[in-house]
Amino acid sequence: MLLTTPLTESRTNARSTSIALGASMLAVAALGGCMQQMDPKAARAEFSSKQQSIQSAQAVTMQSPTQVSTQSPTQASALPVVAQGPVQLSAPQAGVSAETRAREAAYIASMQSAEAESLLRAAARSSWAALRAHAIEASTPNPALLAELAPAGLADENRGVRFVACMALAETPCRDLAVMVQPLLQDESASVRAAATLALVRVSKPVDPTPIAAMAFDDDPEIRANAYMVLGELGNPSAIPLIHDSIAKGLDLVNPIRVRLIGLAASEALVKLGERREIEPIRAALFAPPEQAELTVVACGAIGRLKDEVARPMLQRLLTVQGEGIRVPEVRLSAAIALMELGGSSELAMAVSREYLTNSDPRVRSLVAALLGKARSPESAAVLTNLIRDTDPTVQVAAAGGIEAIDE
Repeated sequence: MLLTTPLTESRTNARSTSIALGASMLAVAALGGCMQQMDPKAARAEFSSKQQSIQSAQAVTMQSPTQVSTQSPTQASALPVVAQGPVQLSAPQAGVSAETRAREAAYIASMQSAEAESLLRAAARSSWAALRAHAIEASTPNPALLAELAPAGLADENRGVRFVACMALAETPCRDLAVMVQPLLQDESASVRAAATLALVRVSKPVDPTPIAAMAFDDDPEIRANAYMVLGELGNPSAIPLIHDSIAKGLDLVNPIRVRLIGLAASEALVKLGERREIEPIRAALFAPPEQAELTVVACGAIGRLKDEVARPMLQRLLTVQGEGIRVPEVRLSAAIALMELGGSSELAMAVSREYLTNSDPRVRSLVAALLGKARSPESAAVLTNLIRDTDPTVQVAAAGGIEAIDE
């Protein structure tokens, strides 16, 4: 489940972290600015059992599906890990039906589910807010695990974590936790209040959504983007004039690229509310120039969530262009993830993953994990069992989320 926006994090002041909750990738800018910068060395120290499993060998071969270890996380030192060497991918067996392969994928993932859950529990206790948020987000395919981790997230000192916890409960509703969400309607953060409103609506609790209307005109880009996202998820067409009236107003001093990102959030919300023509700005962003690659990444996410089949050839082109026109890894992986949302083949996911499994940037490897989770194949499940032992904790959490998605 876990999706990051490395380009947005590294190239803008927003420091956005996206969540795969059927919401705009931009709209989770609630995480921007309030997440602590993670020091990889210190972050790894929080996963001592995982750190102990890191071996000095540069190349580690992958176990075959029949050799996947059933050891507990405390025995992780005996398990293979992904270092900087190549990962060997097995070829799909000829003549095996898609249904059979899907069952095999679920079986492989279920074998590693306990380890994935243990890792997500550890990440949810991290001193880094971003890692706590990622862990809660990654648990959304597992209602029982989300119900276990969400309470602490709802009470977290960091507003971004509270926001993600509410959005996770909106994606995977849990009526029993409504009593803990209710106080967040008075949270100091407008973004958290909006997310709490959505979470309560999803469990049919009486709540007044009208305060979100004012948020759509807020001068803070984070608040406005999140208001658009929640309005789109609430599904009330009466919000259409409001969104149209608020777009770009009061954002004269905001970075133009960020204004366009907010505009994409508005367009996605409008499409969800029935304004089909608003898909055009999102499609257009797929062709943003390379220096504005974050627009393309966000557009890919929206295309996938909106199931826009018309954009399929556009996504395919982002993957197939080579030479000087080849797109950066974040764009190509985001396009592949969107194609999987449109019903792409697991072979496509595996082919793209092969290119970036050993990429030096952990944010790219995290996108690989998200893509593999979408593939839901025995091959992708087997690779995820190695990525869960990556040297970077954010990749570990992304891989755990991928395993949870396959085991859903």
